[in-house]
Amino acid sequence: MDPEVQALIAVYQKRLSDMTAQAIAYEARIAILLKQVQELSQQPAPQPPAPQKKTTKSRKTTDAGTF
Repeated sequence: MDPEVQALIAVYQKRLSDMTAQAIAYEARIAILLKQVQELSQQPAPQPPAPQKKTTKSRKTTDAGTF
């Protein structure tokens, strides 16, 4: 077989191997993320904190006194 064709086939095989490994890694990552989404969607939503009542302090007025 022609050396140029052999080199071309070798490059294609390496690229195919690399892309297959990358696809497997992505698939594993997707599986983990889907599991996390399912776990989070099954948990009850946290209750929002109750609004705080605003308390008004009675303002003390200071009398300037008599003139």
